[in-house]
Amino acid sequence: MSYEAFSRKYRPKDFSQVIGQEPIVQTLKNAIDLDRVSHAYIFAGSRGIGKTTISRILAKCLNCEKGITSEPCNKCENCLEIEKGSFPDLYEIDAASNRGIDDIRNLRDNIGYAPIKGRYKVYIIDEAHMLTREAFNALLKTLEEPPPRNIFILATTELHKIPDTIKSRCQTFLFKQPNVSQILKLMKEILEKENVPYEEEALKILAEESEGGVRDSASLLDQAVTFGEGKITVESVEKMLGIVPKSIVSDFMKNLEQKNIQELLKTIITLDKEGSDLNIFWKQVLNNIHNQLVEKVLSRKEENIEDLIYIQSIFEKAYSEAKASFNPKNIYTLAVLKLQYVKDLKPLSEVIKMIKSGNIQTASPEQSKTKQTEKKTETKKEETFDLSKAILKAGKEAGGIVASTLKKVKIEEKEDKFIFNADETLAHVINGKLNIIQKYFPKPIEIKTTTQKMEKKSKTKKRDEAVDKILDLFQGKIISYKEE
Repeated sequence: MSYEAFSRKYRPKDFSQVIGQEPIVQTLKNAIDLDRVSHAYIFAGSRGIGKTTISRILAKCLNCEKGITSEPCNKCENCLEIEKGSFPDLYEIDAASNRGIDDIRNLRDNIGYAPIKGRYKVYIIDEAHMLTREAFNALLKTLEEPPPRNIFILATTELHKIPDTIKSRCQTFLFKQPNVSQILKLMKEILEKENVPYEEEALKILAEESEGGVRDSASLLDQAVTFGEGKITVESVEKMLGIVPKSIVSDFMKNLEQKNIQELLKTIITLDKEGSDLNIFWKQVLNNIHNQLVEKVLSRKEENIEDLIYIQSIFEKAYSEAKASFNPKNIYTLAVLKLQYVKDLKPLSEVIKMIKSGNIQTASPEQSKTKQTEKKTETKKEETFDLSKAILKAGKEAGGIVASTLKKVKIEEKEDKFIFNADETLAHVINGKLNIIQKYFPKPIEIKTTTQKMEKKSKTKKRDEAVDKILDLFQGKIISYKEE
């Protein structure tokens, strides 16, 4: 027993069965009728909305045995083979797995031969954006000088990844997602042909869940029929999708409006314990908030609209974070806890009125700067001065030489200043970076030099250099050392 899934069984076989792509269908039909079919097309759009399906229908139109037509017969051998994917002049290439330059070279070598059975050879390159740069370059020459009776269709979900050099040589069609009513109509047609009983509300849930994907909607419908044991009800669809019943969502929205934090938290915790998908529940809540906002704006009822906008902002952020988290319950409970601060928010217009009436005191820029300076001064006073830390920080900013110099200097703290006792060399180093060092000392720095010690050290240094040269020359060593 071989079962054919709805997504395959009810796949459009000609342009009249395609839904949601009317402008594209009309353009291609006119191109066929007026003999203006291009050699290369780009079909761009999200998954499951008809890119490959329309590519196959175009192949039928060009190779139908009754002649080139915008309405293929779907009965001749060529049409049936194209439908099955076994037509020798139809090449469907998955660029995700055949993305290299060698694959494109093989394709390019093949285009030089005449069609085997039909009038045109049609190449459908699916997920074309996955081709490598070298592969695109190899394809570019073919698109620039196309051989006769070869049609190229590049299907992609990411148009921005197709190089501009390729785009400029193709006609680009942007596929849009069908709306809920169009998908709902398709679902009803399928169920009526299959003699499956259904509830209207259940189909609406499935249509919204498919998010504009025609193939997804057919697959969901197929799954729902199986899950519901041959019928589709709201209860079975909600269980299958993990959707929280509308009554719970409705109660949550009422508590949200009343800022009843405890009840909101209880709902989240209960749903989590029962194994409900909190992300799906949160999505339902977000949809309800959005609908309320739109309704308030359209009806010009602006009460609590600022609160709703703030709540939606918090909940949207929570939703994006929770989808990537292993514990969404914590994120959603935190989002609810933030709501207790909504009541403290005031509209901007109200704040401006309060400022104008003098209820809010505002400080001038000079006053603000004075207050900031006072705060900094108070903070500095409160802090106890640590000499070793000051030396370390000053040396770190001023550089290595200063750091080692400060360690050799004797520092005395007086009532109104710091005295740095240093010889002439050290004093010169400190003077060069005094502006940096001073930042780390709360009192002025005074430098005192001692020349005698400097002279003595200078003589000692010259003597040590002479001794070192003699030791190196005669390879000797110091036996004893007498201080002058």
